[in-house]
Amino acid sequence: MRRLFAAFVLTLLVVSSAAAGSQPQGLVLLKTKVVVEGPVLHLGDLFEGLGEKDAIPVARAPAPGKRVPVDARWLAAVAQAYGVPWRPSSRLDGAVIERASVVIETRQLEGAALDALRQRGVGGRISLVLDNPAMRLYLPSDVAPTLLVTGLSHNPETGRFTAHLVAPAEGTPLARATLTGRAIEMIEVPALRRRMVPGDVIHERDIEWLSLRADRIARNAVRDVANLVGKSPRRPIRAGEAVLSNDLREPILVPRNSLVTIRLQTARMILTVQGRAMEPGAMGNVIRVMNTQTSKIISASVTNSGAVEVIPGGLSAAE
Repeated sequence: MRRLFAAFVLTLLVVSSAAAGSQPQGLVLLKTKVVVEGPVLHLGDLFEGLGEKDAIPVARAPAPGKRVPVDARWLAAVAQAYGVPWRPSSRLDGAVIERASVVIETRQLEGAALDALRQRGVGGRISLVLDNPAMRLYLPSDVAPTLLVTGLSHNPETGRFTAHLVAPAEGTPLARATLTGRAIEMIEVPALRRRMVPGDVIHERDIEWLSLRADRIARNAVRDVANLVGKSPRRPIRAGEAVLSNDLREPILVPRNSLVTIRLQTARMILTVQGRAMEPGAMGNVIRVMNTQTSKIISASVTNSGAVEVIPGGLSAAE
């Protein structure tokens, strides 16, 4: 701030009171908040009621987008140098001088770097993670906010990149930026549209697609819809997040303690009897089932909702 103030003071265009012309008439007031459009600060930007002296240049304006505070001493020196009938009422008098600007936001800088990477041959869907996500460029308010990438380097192994940009894209560069960061591959993965809990069965209508950074996707994340449809959560799964394969299982068709139909098929006959499941089971699971008529416990394979079939040797299972 001291350097800005010193530079600001040094650019003061000091002239004698005689050269400044006649004294302005009427009350002169200080403007405490000054916004300058061009590169030059005029006397009328600082004071009201100067009349013909409004257009007298007194100093360089700050850089676009920058603000410079000036204190009572500096303002008093300007007033004396140009014959302005104004004096500070206290040492607390001051003003803030700001240069009007057009802002090039971070997203526009990122977009220019991304286009340059694609032109370099970096394929697929990529996202940029910037080292300085708050970077901006400021241009004079009468300049088009366009960008040109003048230099680019990229490491395919690490994804690290450096992009040198200037603005505007045509003519004399008025602002420069060096953008650094990583170019990361984005991957589409299926996710749930709604929260689902154990006992729910996932259908295709329950699935949406997410675009996630490859370095943030777990190795066991489900990437194929076919591995989701028809499955049931082992634990509650929130909507809008990648689903892990070990959080899924086949739907429970036979809840524990539920009544089931036990089926026994041989070459000569088919027998059915009512039983009670001693443990839960999904399709194809072998579970223990108690014959409700004999209280014998057998092993049977789940074949449908509420149905099991005795497996070979299952009738000899212990109680």
